[in-house]
Amino acid sequence: MRKNSIKLLLLLVFLLLLSACKSTNIPSQPGGFFSLDETEDAGNQVKEANEMLKLIKQRFKDNESRLEELQTALKGKDADKVKEIAGEFVTQINAGTEVGEQAISKLRDAQAKNVNEDFREYLSLKIQALEKYVQAFEERRQVAIFLREKYDPKNDAQRKIFKDEFDKREIKFKQIIQEAREISEQANKLARDSLNRKS
Repeated sequence: MRKNSIKLLLLLVFLLLLSACKSTNIPSQPGGFFSLDETEDAGNQVKEANEMLKLIKQRFKDNESRLEELQTALKGKDADKVKEIAGEFVTQINAGTEVGEQAISKLRDAQAKNVNEDFREYLSLKIQALEKYVQAFEERRQVAIFLREKYDPKNDAQRKIFKDEFDKREIKFKQIIQEAREISEQANKLARDSLNRKS
């Protein structure tokens, strides 16, 4: 259970960051969103936010090899190694969350500019979706913190606590991610509809 839980944790974090990077892009065609004076500046803010999200994606991709090390440590019941790697994952999630929050700030700056209402609503929805992703990653971070601070392969009671904690956070994580995906899809539909009206 523990091996699969950690593998799932890291795989989902990586996939969600990839999804966040892809789903935050905005159309670059003229018309629709791009019709007011500050829209170009707002678009540049969004591009900067997208670059930040690409950095998150790369950071997690670069750390994929650590997953195998963690699985080996869990299988070998090497508490010191499990705690060390879990600590590194906490650090990586913290760094990714910080960059994600900077990306949200960039989108808020874009939203505050003189842009049309469709673009403003699109940005609002993308901000909400990214905030949900950050909230979901916090659930994953708490699982990694638990491993870092409390992992003890010889303690049956602790293993039960970990399983209960993981199951609870897994349910919450999936709920938040579903909400984020739905909001992101609303934003993408708004973008498509706006461009279709202007074409």
